[in-house]
Amino acid sequence: MVRAAVLAAVVSAAGYGAVLLWESTAPAWLLPTMVLVSLDALVLVALRVERLGLAAAALALLLVAARAPVSLVLRGYGAFDTPFETAAAAQGVHQLFVATPALVARTLPSLERARAGAPDLLTVQSSAVASEFSHPTGREVLPIGGFTGTQPLPTPDELRSDIAHGAFHLVLAFPGNDPRLVWIATHCRHLNGSVAPLHDCYCVPADVVGRWGTR
Repeated sequence: MVRAAVLAAVVSAAGYGAVLLWESTAPAWLLPTMVLVSLDALVLVALRVERLGLAAAALALLLVAARAPVSLVLRGYGAFDTPFETAAAAQGVHQLFVATPALVARTLPSLERARAGAPDLLTVQSSAVASEFSHPTGREVLPIGGFTGTQPLPTPDELRSDIAHGAFHLVLAFPGNDPRLVWIATHCRHLNGSVAPLHDCYCVPADVVGRWGTR
């Protein structure tokens, strides 16, 4: 009964470990090593070589599991990483939470110049994009459209009021038919050097209230 339980545990652990390691960022040698140790454990347990069999079984069960915390520490992984993620997932997490904030931090001097004393550093479409600027800088960033960029806040009137009161100047937005962004594109100054797919604009109070009145 005990032998059957050990055999079942080794087979289950080997199968699950193979699934985890198949497309993960684990070292290439780990999968064949895990399979070899698991086969050795199965043979030794089946042949009633108890001590060696149980030792090999324990190693087979722990080999993949022990790799998880070790890899997190050695690779400097963070809260959004998992030890068995694919290379594409690892690259995506690194790009989103490491590379992009570092790039934003390097652009802070130019963003501050564009801020020109406004309360908000800038405004962007969606709070998801806004977080990329507010997190590394600690500055207030006004999101248009909530997390998805499609929510009705702020309203067009609220947005025009913010511009009229100089709450922000720089706008980073994606092309689309959102009436708030269409208004900004129509009334604010377009900036050269925008990085695709973003359309950069610069808004000042005169864009809302000028000598001809409210536009």
